[in-house]
Amino acid sequence: MFDDRIDLWDVTLRVRREGSGPPVLLLHGHAGTLDVWDELALALATGHSVVRPDLRGYGGSVRTTDEAWPALEHEMALDCLALMLSLGHDAFSVVGQDLGGHVAARLAAEHPTKIDRLVVIDTVALPPPARPTLVLWSDGPPFTETLIAFLEDGRAAQAR
Repeated sequence: MFDDRIDLWDVTLRVRREGSGPPVLLLHGHAGTLDVWDELALALATGHSVVRPDLRGYGGSVRTTDEAWPALEHEMALDCLALMLSLGHDAFSVVGQDLGGHVAARLAAEHPTKIDRLVVIDTVALPPPARPTLVLWSDGPPFTETLIAFLEDGRAAQAR
């Protein structure tokens, strides 16, 4: 596990990477940072390459635009795609919570060939993407096990 700062076109993202295996991108919610994923990242890193950035304008990442919503979600989705491609991940799963869920859903809708599986937490992905999608609520049982099973083989593909 290590933190890095990755320069993209008009943004520098703070990024933490850990584990090996199929790539999974974790996107935090509003007022959060990549640190909110510490526990889940440890569980996922046993079988996945986990990538978790601070979204543009949050934590250690710099926002250099004054775009309003939803244009900023579009920029964040492009940031995430560019990040994953720069790390050599042509296709990947994405997990997003709250704001990160909106960004993840937008990424899946705009770049469906790049997303293997989509998980949104405390978010409703509208319109529903044409990818295997799991909708979770943070108080739903059993959260981590359900998410990992879905990423690994599609079990628990129904919304919870």
